Amino acid sequence: MFSSISHAMRMPGRIGAVAGVTFTQLVRMRTFAVLAIFSLGFLGLQFIPYQQNLGMEYQGLGQLQLMRDVAMGCMHLFSTLFCVAATSLLLPRDSEDRILYTILSKPVPRFDYLAGKALGVIGVLGVMLLVMDGLMVGLLQLRGAEITRQLQEVLVARNLSEQEMLPYLQQVEEAGGVAAAQWNLLASFFGYAVLTTFTLTISCFTSGTLVSMVFALGGYFIGTFRDQFFGLIRSVGGWGNAPSAGVQWIERVFSLALPDFSLFSFSENVEVIAEAGARLLGELSLIALGYMLLHLLLGAWILSHKEY
Repeated sequence: MFSSISHAMRMPGRIGAVAGVTFTQLVRMRTFAVLAIFSLGFLGLQFIPYQQNLGMEYQGLGQLQLMRDVAMGCMHLFSTLFCVAATSLLLPRDSEDRILYTILSKPVPRFDYLAGKALGVIGVLGVMLLVMDGLMVGLLQLRGAEITRQLQEVLVARNLSEQEMLPYLQQVEEAGGVAAAQWNLLASFFGYAVLTTFTLTISCFTSGTLVSMVFALGGYFIGTFRDQFFGLIRSVGGWGNAPSAGVQWIERVFSLALPDFSLFSFSENVEVIAEAGARLLGELSLIALGYMLLHLLLGAWILSHKEY
């Protein structure tokens, strides 16, 4: 009994050790090159010619909104591809380098090994998102201040009072606002964590990196549009809105196995999550934790039945 308790108490240390090695491994693979690509692309938005005939009060709004939307879209794309690509590489590389055999031959439970791998990927992703988000916020603030100054000069030349200028200046502030985007990014981060453990589980039973990536991206796509996918199957099968008990059972099993990634996406209306605030984020964190534990337990079970 005491040995079991002692073994369980050392669990955070084992997971942390594997996570640290994975973090270092991913850094050496130069995954942070994504930051350079993002930075160059986002800086290039500063030099895009905008429609001059719209007027300063509308031209500035369009520029800030485009910069924010493109930045959020790039962060989402890069994060999704990073989770899938980096995670798919881990087990095959450890197996190729014989690291996997060394670790699993020691008293390191397979769950701890997989949890450490997942936390290492999530840690690198968290750092990348913080840097990219900081760059987005900083450039939006700088560009917004410049547009506000130019707009004030235009409005003063039109002899508008400070009270009459206020609606225009507020529109610029809202267009460049990133408060709601921060909530959206945090919710998306939970989804990326789930995608990481989902990909890791797939890597446990697939035969190669490319196969794991294809299955993971396919599962992510289906999970994001799961309701539409089920609706299409019902329509093709002629069940409509009243499927049989067997079809409903299959849908439940499918829903349990494949995460509903749409829960973590608020890209179409970022204000929704800002209004719900911490309560919704707390619920999403619990859902994400449940998915992650399920994936890690399933992956550990698969590894326990494989010969290394």
